[in-house]
Amino acid sequence: MQLFKYFESIDDPRQLGKVIHKLFDIIFLAVSAVVYGCRG
Repeated sequence: MQLFKYFESIDDPRQLGKVIHKLFDIIFLAVSAVVYGCRG
């Protein structure tokens, strides 16, 4: 669970009006893809 707290503490430099997905969600999906060996 501490991994989630670490990623939530990262500042999001994007403009608020242009954000569709939370930065945490993007990072979580990227890390999950690497862990599970996603290709493409």
